[in-house]
Amino acid sequence: MKYTYPTKLVQKLTGVTNNQLKYWVKIGIVRPIKVGKAYFYSFKDIVKLQLLVSLKGNGLSLQKARKGINNLSEILSNDEEPLSRLIIHTDGVDMIVAEKGRYFSAITRQHYFRLDTEEISSEIIRLHGARRPLEKVEYSLNT
Repeated sequence: MKYTYPTKLVQKLTGVTNNQLKYWVKIGIVRPIKVGKAYFYSFKDIVKLQLLVSLKGNGLSLQKARKGINNLSEILSNDEEPLSRLIIHTDGVDMIVAEKGRYFSAITRQHYFRLDTEEISSEIIRLHGARRPLEKVEYSLNT
């Protein structure tokens, strides 16, 4: 892992304040190397910081964001840059990750499945054919 990005550049890229950065280094979210009085960050550190800023900006608490980021680093530890290839969503309560068609909570590690009703509808039309209109049927889950 190359540590080539100085603090000022990292702050410009991420919008993180000096105090935030110092605190996040102190609690171990990122681990820059220190050369003299200067700190240098890796690409992975920058991705973590961007993710953290985005999650916090969307209402997720620092504690949950930190737990989710730590879990992701643990779950995807064999990957050199795991966070840079994920799609991550938050509703301010949870951190949902999409990776290679899998969906899971980075905080609780709960797995989810995706049901694409548009894809099902297209498949019905393809199999049924466009010769006659499809019947409209209503279903109730309380029967």
